[in-house]
Amino acid sequence: MSQGPRFPRTRPMPKPYTEPQLNFLKSYLPEFERRSMGPIRGDAKKFALERAADFIARFGLPEEDAEGDTAARFKEQLYNWFKNTVGRNRRRTEGSRPRSAKRTADKSDLQRILILLLTDYDQRFPPTYQANATVGTTTKIILMQRAHHRALTLRLLRPLQQCPLEYLSNIPCQALSQTPSNLHLPLPPAPAPSHVTVTSLRDAFLTNLDAPLLGSQIHSFVLANPSPLALKPVVLALFQAISAEWDKNRTPPNSFLTRYLGAAHYFPSAVTHAGASGPVAGARALQMQIRKSAKWMPSSPASAASSSSMSHELHRITLDRARRKEHIQWARIHAAALEVGVFTFGYERDGSYNYAESRVFSDLVANDALWEDDEVEWVAGAFVLHALIRTSTRNPAQKRVYETLVTNYEGRWKEMKDETRQAMVTEALLAAKTDLARLGP
Repeated sequence: MSQGPRFPRTRPMPKPYTEPQLNFLKSYLPEFERRSMGPIRGDAKKFALERAADFIARFGLPEEDAEGDTAARFKEQLYNWFKNTVGRNRRRTEGSRPRSAKRTADKSDLQRILILLLTDYDQRFPPTYQANATVGTTTKIILMQRAHHRALTLRLLRPLQQCPLEYLSNIPCQALSQTPSNLHLPLPPAPAPSHVTVTSLRDAFLTNLDAPLLGSQIHSFVLANPSPLALKPVVLALFQAISAEWDKNRTPPNSFLTRYLGAAHYFPSAVTHAGASGPVAGARALQMQIRKSAKWMPSSPASAASSSSMSHELHRITLDRARRKEHIQWARIHAAALEVGVFTFGYERDGSYNYAESRVFSDLVANDALWEDDEVEWVAGAFVLHALIRTSTRNPAQKRVYETLVTNYEGRWKEMKDETRQAMVTEALLAAKTDLARLGP
């Protein structure tokens, strides 16, 4: 029996996305959110559908069903994922109240302040029909004063809209009792930047502070510590947070880098780094540190003629052990940066921008590390190679290049003596082979 229009056939719920798929989608959430608040209507949806096409090219489509037109329907599903996820994040940032309740509360607060101003004005300069007003009924007061005070209302709203409501609610009565001609509401006090430190920024990254507030804290830190490379300590705080969470829970860096890029969207032009300003300065600072940390430089060995050469050599070995750990951590960050879009941040809308060019440095790292002497460089190269494969599009020629690199890294794996590093390379190469298989024949 066929189903009528009153009983439409329900579609099965989509299967959960895999971790690589989620990492891919989450890397574009900040840009989607920015476009959703932009002036161009439909720009966010266009961006989401383009990313959906990239998603299908990389991971393929789900199983075909009987309804056909799977690609278009799946793109729409991914667009809904972007829209719903951004909506949930916004509501979580604003608080537990629904958006409609928050707007109602904000409107009520502003209305209360406006009524107080208008009522005080009427007491000082009563209009001819004031005797007909029913004091104590909010709605009637607004209706009765509307014609007489329309110009006054518009005049008062201008300074009110520039101040947060929680600040306006604490304005003293004497400030509200001034005549409209000399009414000057005091501006909210500027945040004191001196209390923001590298340690507090590290804690802010660890506590998942919302993006606008985190961006404001970074701005305050930059104002208090001006420098041509003002964001270098911020990237250090990010690295400390990533390392602490990795040591504790083995949490990948992806979520931290997404959090950092989300905060960078709120950087004003006053935030500069190495000639870049605004949001792009955030990505620029992280890119520079990734490039600087991609090359391994061992410490110089102690002189054999020195009487304290043994103690110096032990100190050097201890120091290099810590530096090797940091080098591997930066390789993880490099790999995560490829996945969340650090190297493409701010350039997606540039018509002259070439996506392949953003991967040239990472390709060089994966190729060159293979021929270096220290095992730690092989580990770092394997991590970056896996990320390159994971974020690659279906290109048969490029796939063959990556297959050759994986084979060469397997040869290095056989030469490794440190079991811990060998285990890291094993995990990276096995995952790389799995992702290579997803790229098709």
